[in-house]
Amino acid sequence: MEIKTCSFVDASDLFLGCPDAWQEFIDSDPPYTWGDAGRTLVSPQSLEYVMELLFSDDEKISRQFELVLNKLKTVDYNVYIDLEN
Repeated sequence: MEIKTCSFVDASDLFLGCPDAWQEFIDSDPPYTWGDAGRTLVSPQSLEYVMELLFSDDEKISRQFELVLNKLKTVDYNVYIDLEN
């Protein structure tokens, strides 16, 4: 058996200061499953695609989406996002 490791950042760090964007993301029924998992890792590219599909008429939430997307674009392609934390 081979033990593997990977790098990830917590979604709570990615969405830090953007609670409304996080709630909109959760409410959008994204194509991920989580809840009782210890970790739910998604690629930055996958999350970026889903985030770019979100839209809000609320200017505050739109600014938060933009902040999250800008942070997300700085995450290296081989680092995952952990939606559980």
